[in-house]
Amino acid sequence: MALLLIVVVGVLVGAVVNRLGTDLPARHPPRRPRCPYCGHPRPWYHWVALPAYIVGRARCPHCSAPISIRYPLTELTLGFLFGYLYLHYGPTPRFGFLTAYTTIFSLVAITDLERRLILNVVILPAMGLAIVGSFFTDHVTWWSALLGGLIGYLFFLVAALAGNLLVGPGALGGGDVKLAGFVGLVVGFPLIIEALVLTILGGGLISLLLLVTRLRSLRDPIPYGPFLIIGGWVTMLWGMEIARWLLYRA
Repeated sequence: MALLLIVVVGVLVGAVVNRLGTDLPARHPPRRPRCPYCGHPRPWYHWVALPAYIVGRARCPHCSAPISIRYPLTELTLGFLFGYLYLHYGPTPRFGFLTAYTTIFSLVAITDLERRLILNVVILPAMGLAIVGSFFTDHVTWWSALLGGLIGYLFFLVAALAGNLLVGPGALGGGDVKLAGFVGLVVGFPLIIEALVLTILGGGLISLLLLVTRLRSLRDPIPYGPFLIIGGWVTMLWGMEIARWLLYRA
């Protein structure tokens, strides 16, 4: 029952993330869900999109426009991840902070993929939360969190300056730099090194695949935030296990 409740909470949090992912980039305060096509407020039973998709009524009752697949996918993903984290960490402070970080990562992924925006109103409070979390969880100390945040921030700052010089404006933005700092605060030092390596490998492989399949060209922008998020989330959960495996293989 506790696990089921956590999964339901994750789905509801996903609905909130969907709302924020739509309103915050448009500079709107959070408001009732609205149809992006006709502007009518959604009925209360559409505030969470997953049930509407399950029963086959994922359309606006006013204009019949479909509800974006992003909404149920976000809700389903966060429900699954919340349940997974609860199974592994139980009702502990670490579970609470990990679910908060996972929620922030999902919101940043939405705004970066859809709008190429990583908003200060999201990432700056997130960095403060990660600093607070280092005092209440046992997987990272406050000094390793600060050092990890500094390394992540400076690494991406240098990469952004070099990219803008070599490629032109927009190669990497200030949001990516702050997101790297947030990842460093979450995973700490030395695991920030692992997170950066995973980010670079993942970003390089996916970018190469998109170029080879001609889904993107060299002139098309590819958001880098999602690669940082995946590298940071994987390191946040399994960083030490990956490090031990690599050392054992070496």
